[in-house]
This record gives sequence, C-alpha cells and structure tokens, in this order.
Amino acid sequence: MTTNDVVMATSADDAHAVDGLRVQHAEITGRLAGVADALRGAAGSAGPEFDRAFTGARDHVGGGLRAYLDAADDAIYAAARTVPATRLLAEAHRVSGPGIHEQIRRLVDATERPEAIAAADAVSALVRARLAVEDEVLLPALAGEKDVDLAALAARLPDPFAGSTPPAAGGAGGHVGCACGEHDGPEAPELDVRAIPHAIRHATVFGAFDAVPAGGSMVLVAPHDPIPLLHQLNERAQGRLEVSYEERGPEAWRLRLARI
Repeated sequence: MTTNDVVMATSADDAHAVDGLRVQHAEITGRLAGVADALRGAAGSAGPEFDRAFTGARDHVGGGLRAYLDAADDAIYAAARTVPATRLLAEAHRVSGPGIHEQIRRLVDATERPEAIAAADAVSALVRARLAVEDEVLLPALAGEKDVDLAALAARLPDPFAGSTPPAAGGAGGHVGCACGEHDGPEAPELDVRAIPHAIRHATVFGAFDAVPAGGSMVLVAPHDPIPLLHQLNERAQGRLEVSYEERGPEAWRLRLARI
C-alpha cells in the first residue's frame, strides 16, 4: 500500500483523518530532514550558524514533536492494542518506541556537535520509519474498524510544531562545542522530492522549509517546475521567500529557496 491508495474506512470522517495525518506526517518528516541537514551543513562553521540550527532542532524535537509522539502513543497505539488486526504491531511499538525518545534525549542534551548531528540523524530516521508504518498499515487498519473512532483520536493529537519557529538570523539559545577549527559557512540542505508521492510532496517541502532560518536557504529538486508549490510556500512564508533556478529540466528542476 502507498499513500496514494484508497482507504477503506467506516466513515468519511475517518477517511479524512487518515489523509490529514498522512499530510501532517509528511510535514514532520520534512522538518526533521531539514533539521538534520541544517546541523550537518553548519558543522564546520565557526560562527553562530550551528548554535542557531541546534536551538531550532532542540526546540522542535524536544518540544512539540515529543509531545505529539507521546499523545499518539496514548491515543492511536492504545486503540491499536484493542484491535486484533493491529495488536501485534502496537505491542512491537511498545518495545521499539523508547528508542526514539532516547535519541530525542541525546539531541536535547548534546554538548558536542558530532553528538547532536548523530542524534538528529537518528531521530529523523526512526521517526520516518515509525510514521511510514502508521501511514501504510496502522491508520488504514484502524479506519476500517467500526469500533474505533479514528477521527476523534486524531483530534486529540497536539500540534507537533507548537513552540517551534524557524531559527532567527541572529542570536542563539545555546552553545554546542566545536573542535574542528573550520570557518566555512553552512551548506544549504538539499531535498529531492522526485520519489515522494504527489499527495504528500507539498507537505514534505513545507516541513523542510520550516527548518530554514532567516537568511538561510535550501535546494529543492523537483520532477517539474513547481509553480503551484512556490505560490503556496510563499504564502506560508508570508512573502519572505526568494527563489532562484539552478537547473530547468528536463529530468529535474533544481531551485534554491531562501528565507529572506
């Protein structure tokens, strides 16, 4: 099953809940990829770039995201344990789920750059795997259960981005030590969305661009000229978006997206 498949839900509300959660999950994975790329790209910088990236990562991962995952455990996975078709999956998550929280703690408490980067990469990979299982298996199965009100469960989940905003261009909320001696500026992270299903492609880009600080940029690789996406992204960024094309097809469009 892919995110383009039709969900056999017991109600229209539950079907809409699956679609909404999948879009939200795409934003989460996009943001986490952007957070990890921002840390990695700023690793060799002697300026404040890494500290800004770390503050953004810590606030998002240790704040809204952690609260969202906890709420999903209490709502979605608790319901899954009552359904025969999903009980084993829920029990498996009970065993594997703490690993995500351990990596979140590693990131929040990191005092050295390599440790922060490794933890951010681990959080991104583990959360992406968890949400993929939810999107493709768990949510469709729960939506098909007449005794499970998935829409009501989804309504109990908090905003995973609460309390986190794109890092400011100046200042930092913490300091993570650097021992590399390099002085280069951060590299712009790259997001290739050509293999991402169209239904969640825009949400993935939104999440990734949310991790870009003022004055920073990211490179988007798309299968076509993403004009509708750019209009939506510009509106989401309140007009503080600058776009420059680095490649115009035919197999890929490469665009640099800067937050101004």
